[in-house]
Amino acid sequence: MTLSDESRQRLRKTLEDMRQEILDEVRVQIERARVKDHTGDLGDYATADMAAEYAHLFGERLRKRLHLIEDALDGIKNGDYGFCEECEEPITEKRLQLMPFALFCVHCQSAMERQAKMRGETFEEWYGTSRND
Repeated sequence: MTLSDESRQRLRKTLEDMRQEILDEVRVQIERARVKDHTGDLGDYATADMAAEYAHLFGERLRKRLHLIEDALDGIKNGDYGFCEECEEPITEKRLQLMPFALFCVHCQSAMERQAKMRGETFEEWYGTSRND
């Protein structure tokens, strides 16, 4: 079953709100990086290094999520939003409400996660290496 126009617009609004939250968080991270005081002892530098590493990892996650959100918004514009990239069947509205940037239906997501696990990888590792972006 495909999404109604009302559901599609509600999900578009949710995606736009999520995108804005990410952009706001990035702005906060940039401002924090600008105002850091670099005076201190060795322990302060170690703490600052750990914080920078955390910020980098957090930033990478935000970048990936932002990319998924942008792709979903493009899909809404193009009319191909809400279809599984694997089997091309509609993704349930309930799943899209929980994760509006979902790429796969529950069945295909589960199958791919099992395949990745059998290879000793996480789904993100496996999918990231097998996807042609």
